[in-house]
Amino acid sequence: MTLKLQVGDEAPDFDLASTEDAMIMLRDETPRSAVVLYFFGDPASERTKADLLALAREQPALTAASIAVFGISPAKLAALKAIQADLKLRFPLLSDDRGLASAYGVAAPNEGEEAAPALVVVDRGRKVLWLANPVPSVEGALPEVRQRLGGLPRSTVNYPRKATNFLVDWWVGRRASAARRRA
Repeated sequence: MTLKLQVGDEAPDFDLASTEDAMIMLRDETPRSAVVLYFFGDPASERTKADLLALAREQPALTAASIAVFGISPAKLAALKAIQADLKLRFPLLSDDRGLASAYGVAAPNEGEEAAPALVVVDRGRKVLWLANPVPSVEGALPEVRQRLGGLPRSTVNYPRKATNFLVDWWVGRRASAARRRA
């Protein structure tokens, strides 16, 4: 039985193997970026490919806004690496080998099985900002995702003033030094 995750709930943490040969942990990602999680079943299905390509088209704008994109599937890493290479995806796909999807309220499909995908947006405080479970289409959901993410504060909003001032002073000093060298 899966529990339904609601907007405002704390997103369940995870540490999953990625197609980039690293462990991705939500708790390490959220302090510096919001996260878009796309849960899917069969990586070879046409629906999954269309959704992943829609996310790939949106990914540069999301990355520019400090928002990470992750695809999560129960498929083996080899299959995920193959689809990532085939579609030329520039974001990691994670192998859900421990049933993480159920913690997000997503019905866990078996590998190779077509299942209704879900889309979850997690803010920098690790709270669920928006979700569609199941998502009718990622392409259709992206305007809503953009709208929700557009209202997020900058990633440095929680930095201590001292750290922010140090960074600004460093940047201004660096720019001034470069201007003096050019003169």
